[in-house]
Amino acid sequence: MKVLIFTASTGGGHKRAANALKEYFEAESPDNIVKIVDGLEVAGTLYNNFICGGYTVLAKRMPRFYGEIYRNSDHKSALNNLCNSVNKFKGRHLIGAIEMFKPDVIISCHAFIATMLGDLKKKGKIKVPVITLITDFDAHYTYIADGIDHYVVSSQKMVVDFQTRYNISPRKVHCFGIPVFQKFFLKPDKAELKKKLRLNTDTKTVLFMAGSFGVSEVLSVYKDIADTAKNAQFIVITGNNPHLYNKFRTKINKNTHLLMYVDNVEDYMHCSDLIITKPGGLTVSESIVCSLPMAIYSAYPGQEECNAKFLKDIGVAVKLGKNAGEEINKLLNDEHRLMIMSENCKKQYNGNASEHICKLAHSLTENNK
Repeated sequence: MKVLIFTASTGGGHKRAANALKEYFEAESPDNIVKIVDGLEVAGTLYNNFICGGYTVLAKRMPRFYGEIYRNSDHKSALNNLCNSVNKFKGRHLIGAIEMFKPDVIISCHAFIATMLGDLKKKGKIKVPVITLITDFDAHYTYIADGIDHYVVSSQKMVVDFQTRYNISPRKVHCFGIPVFQKFFLKPDKAELKKKLRLNTDTKTVLFMAGSFGVSEVLSVYKDIADTAKNAQFIVITGNNPHLYNKFRTKINKNTHLLMYVDNVEDYMHCSDLIITKPGGLTVSESIVCSLPMAIYSAYPGQEECNAKFLKDIGVAVKLGKNAGEEINKLLNDEHRLMIMSENCKKQYNGNASEHICKLAHSLTENNK
């Protein structure tokens, strides 16, 4: 089976989900051939720069305005009509990549690409099944496109929303979750893993995913929590951000392990009791698979804000306020609440999303022959 996955660079989640799918498909069978293509890049350099750059500027510098755009585009509107018209026009650029690879199934990881592919399918330019994967925990109108055969979502609430808000048949909507790399499904011994990572085995451990925060914001919240929760140990991962790493070096206390980019973040999740993070779809999904309770300090208006609300509603996360240090200290000393949050993660877990998507793809290609 040949699988073509279209992704985009509006945040890292789309590409991480695509690569997790690729890993599973290729491991599932040597006959599976997977190609990942940045659909927005193929659609045109200027267009790609405008969409990706615009998302970054709006989300980080004008978050309230971005939130308004997100809310106002969640229904039929002049704004949606304009976006759909542009995306349908740009969709013709995807035809070359599709004809060259000749896939048996196509998977989209971005709303705008879904519009492009749906239009091409409707016009008969695509003859194979098209699946749209939504990498957040909230349904949104921009993902809806005539011609899309199936949608993969991450909660039963989204299945209901697709049916009631967008009139999509529930037979086309599958609650499989968001794909994560297979290493997150491993369940190592926590004490042994702590020893391996040179962590104290009998101390509460807090993982701080700091790379997606603003520098001043993340340093402030870290200092508040570290100064208050003095009996905890901290792991701070700054990612590919040397400026943030160097800022942290002057602020960390003796109970903090400071790291830059790591390729074994699953180990740090498995040995932690709590993660402090922004509510991006992939990090959240990885945490859920690891049964790791979450504390959300900051969320951009839009999909992050919706993700945070959903996570709080199902009892796997808390949303921190101004007294973050006191809230975290209280939570770390409440074993029962942490246990309930961890159990709620297990309840939310829908199984291996990549496995389910792979089975769906096989069934669709068999039916398409």
